[in-house]
Amino acid sequence: MRVLIVAASPEPISGLPCDVDYIIGVDGGYETLLNHGLNPDLVVGDFDSFTGEVPIDAIRYPSEKDVTDLEIALEAARGHGATEMLVYGALGGRLDMTLSNIGLLEAYPEMRLATAGQTVRLVGAGRYELPRQDDHYLSLIPWKQANVTIRGVKYPLDRHDVVSHEALTISNEWDGEVADLIVHDGMVLVLYVKK
Repeated sequence: MRVLIVAASPEPISGLPCDVDYIIGVDGGYETLLNHGLNPDLVVGDFDSFTGEVPIDAIRYPSEKDVTDLEIALEAARGHGATEMLVYGALGGRLDMTLSNIGLLEAYPEMRLATAGQTVRLVGAGRYELPRQDDHYLSLIPWKQANVTIRGVKYPLDRHDVVSHEALTISNEWDGEVADLIVHDGMVLVLYVKK
């Protein structure tokens, strides 16, 4: 089941996917959905970033809690059988929230974060085909450290140890239509970043 989740980042969102099975509005993300002509199936949050009228059937939480509104939405998505979560409005606002949202990728591997011209997901040990996306760079950032092989790119690597404080795997480019990433050990953030 493909779930669209829209959170409340102040960064403008130019377009949202419509080919989804379920839609969740998170706090001020509810207004973003309405502005895009989408009516969510579920609305959650403490509504500290929403100035409009909160829907009657929204699930409200106190602002002082041990989880973020996005975490509540992710758990709700899992509860509805999500196999893929497309999350918009979770990058580009406050840096602490952005970093926290990226950290959530570790607990929710079915999640993809998206913003204007960029997507990010976290992958563990395994082999991944990464289709070319024109006008984008392919950046692979180790989640702390990883050992990777990267083929089908301008700057390939073979069983190379990479660490998060080095920029070796930033701004790569495809040689063909598909790049091949093998994560031998560790975890890697896979970013498509618009040039």
